[in-house]
Amino acid sequence: MAEASPDDEPPAPPAGRSAAAWLWLGAQLLGTAGGFAWIAATVDLARVKDRVLAVPPLAFAAALALTFAGLTVGATRWRVVLGAYGAPARPPLRRLVQLYLVGFFYNTYLPGGVGGDVVRGVVTREAFGERGTTGAVAVVLVERVLGLVGLLLVVAGVLAWRPPAELEGALPWALLGIAGALTAVAGLALARRLAPHLPGPLARLAGGLPTLASPGRFALATALSLVTQSLVALSGWVLLHGLDPRATLAQAFVVVPVAAATAFLPITVGGAGAREAAFVALCAAVSPIGETDATAAALAMW
Repeated sequence: MAEASPDDEPPAPPAGRSAAAWLWLGAQLLGTAGGFAWIAATVDLARVKDRVLAVPPLAFAAALALTFAGLTVGATRWRVVLGAYGAPARPPLRRLVQLYLVGFFYNTYLPGGVGGDVVRGVVTREAFGERGTTGAVAVVLVERVLGLVGLLLVVAGVLAWRPPAELEGALPWALLGIAGALTAVAGLALARRLAPHLPGPLARLAGGLPTLASPGRFALATALSLVTQSLVALSGWVLLHGLDPRATLAQAFVVVPVAAATAFLPITVGGAGAREAAFVALCAAVSPIGETDATAAALAMW
């Protein structure tokens, strides 16, 4: 019998999702379910439904407009970061806004939390020519971290300037948050230079970033992060105020950005469940807003 040649062998089947990936997906779904289970055990869901439907249409429309404005500013920040890292072929802003909306959908409503960022990086790989996907994905991750930095600065700034009465003693923590945010900004800007002095995984990550070509543009991108997070806080305040006129702007600027940061939690789907739990806990800590209205506002914001 003739011996079969390698060419006669059937092609190997495509690799499926690994066991670790399935476990991670399960952890995310369980984390999300756990958050919603906690909400279901602490509030009357029928009343929550009624309060969601009670959000004034004008307030919902205003929150929607503010959300889209924030996403547009976020896409602008992305383009500025591309310029800061010397991308030779930046896509037009209209294209980046489209991709930002797609990425936002992936990150908010699908498991993973970073799928939209990977999509944005891969689709814009031509912006870096030969450096391709690596440079584009790295810039997207820097842009996402700048959003988190903006969140820290907004919350810390409000706590330092005009804290809600219930958080009068939060000034030291606010100053610590500002210092941490500014340290993160400096670390991102100097990542390539710091890479040789960092441990293995961090060194590889920092060394993979493109070279920062324009510190001025990087500073502008950081400032735009303050705008995006402020718009998020405003959209949440519009919803909270529509449900309970006692909700103040200062309270919303503490509650909403921190609750929105749950989108960064890797064990949830876009922060779902955890965001609602954070709304309830934070509103109870800094405002007179009840659990039902806090949950309704969080769901309306989602």
